Amino acid sequence: MNVTEIIEHWMGWCPKKQRAKMVSGAVFLSGEMSMKTQKGISSRIKGIAVVVLVLVAALAGMRLEFGSLQSPDWILRDSKAVEGYQWMANNTESDATVLAWWDYADGIKEIAHRQAVIAEASREIRNTIGGYTDPSKPWHKIEYALWYPFEPEEKVRDVADFFLSDNPTSAMQIAEKYGADYALVMADDMGKYFSLIMAAKENLSDYLSVQVNQTSRTRSYPSKVTIFTRMVGGEEIEGFSKSFDNGRMRIYKLEKTAAV
Repeated sequence: MNVTEIIEHWMGWCPKKQRAKMVSGAVFLSGEMSMKTQKGISSRIKGIAVVVLVLVAALAGMRLEFGSLQSPDWILRDSKAVEGYQWMANNTESDATVLAWWDYADGIKEIAHRQAVIAEASREIRNTIGGYTDPSKPWHKIEYALWYPFEPEEKVRDVADFFLSDNPTSAMQIAEKYGADYALVMADDMGKYFSLIMAAKENLSDYLSVQVNQTSRTRSYPSKVTIFTRMVGGEEIEGFSKSFDNGRMRIYKLEKTAAV
């Protein structure tokens, strides 16, 4: 009888069997830990999948909402504006290009079927877009960042410079750069003056003066005569032939030869 057998006989303990038990226990623990790890990974994958599905659903909803914001249907609510666009469709060249502020491009393209020099705002003046700055819907900024087709800054700035020109010659040079045949404004467009000044990167004080009335309310008034103020006022302008005016929309034909 060897030493191992003697120890096993008197104590009931065998080193070989003990090692086997330890190995068996380790295998069991390893298998249990492996199952827990797999369950943990599976739970994380499911969690990620749920998050992805929620994000996809949210983006789909935002895309639909953004599409409705960009719908041109709103232009049909202004009968006077529609009248002007219809006049343009029937009385201007089929390949005519119109120089107007970007938010009139829908009517120019969808009703008059003419080309607009700019159709959207530039990224630099995105804060002047009504939908972008809606305080009740802050996610609109995400929608505009993802899907809004911003115009190049140079084009928007050139259009702003056209309207802020103080003489017809400099304005006509910009119009000729883009092959514009007509220019369009609305009679109440002075509310857009701030956006034009911002787009042109000019100083507000050079174009607007602020006055305080008796009720301590401040109002801004144009302090400089420009092509824009004259068109909005319906004035006769050298090199500009007023072709349409229904008291709401004013369309001028640009006589390019007058600028030479």
